[in-house]
Amino acid sequence: MKNRMGSSRLGASSLAALALTALAAAGCTLEEVNSDAIRTRGMFVEMLAIAPGDGTTVVRVNLTVGGASGTRVELTGSDTLVAERAGMTESLGRIGRGRYEQRLEGEASERIALRLERGEDDDSAEGVALLPEPFAMQLETDAAAGIDRASNVIVSWQDPSPEADATLNWSVEGDCIWTESGITPDDGVMTLTADRVRVRPTQRGKECAVRLTLDREYQGVVDVAFVPGSSFRAIQRRAVSFISTPTPEELGTEAEISAVEAELEAEEE
Repeated sequence: MKNRMGSSRLGASSLAALALTALAAAGCTLEEVNSDAIRTRGMFVEMLAIAPGDGTTVVRVNLTVGGASGTRVELTGSDTLVAERAGMTESLGRIGRGRYEQRLEGEASERIALRLERGEDDDSAEGVALLPEPFAMQLETDAAAGIDRASNVIVSWQDPSPEADATLNWSVEGDCIWTESGITPDDGVMTLTADRVRVRPTQRGKECAVRLTLDREYQGVVDVAFVPGSSFRAIQRRAVSFISTPTPEELGTEAEISAVEAELEAEEE
């Protein structure tokens, strides 16, 4: 691997701009460029390792030129992305333009490295992150008949963080409600208050499946050879689902509408 600390007359953005200018002049499409046309210092990476609770960890990498909104990069030739965990190495496969993914066995809290390997003409570079400790999540509120939107929803999880200031990211989504998100202390219990489960105006009086998700997330370290701002996020994700049912107020409104409709039908007859 070449010395990554050496000086360069051109910054990452300048390298990327020169490469894309040359490609455009050659009549090539700019929707995706081959990696052999882009130096490592011109690549922006978004790395992710996420364990969804099924005993595996999915690793993903987005590769673009110069920044998050840049042209996507297709790996060609000897360029490849590999994931290393517990001494095991696996290659990531292409799943879309500039997008690469692999599913690894296991979800334990371990170091994961995602590495862009290149030929002798350029620097290889990597990102490293520690996957957080796994946890088990459960719904404490009785949801056998659904949970109406006037009620709080309580969830708990095993193995909360021993750190007093640790937090989890939460989100709630469903077809009949507005998506909401926030943070909560990683102390083993969370109450989703009724005001965070807001029905969409067109869905009043209806029920739908809702998913409440908790993410325990760590930020990793990315090689300075990549464009500044590149990132590596490692996440343990758990979720519970339930049926969100109308509030009494919603049902009352629907009943009034039904009554009016019945009156109109009677008048037409």
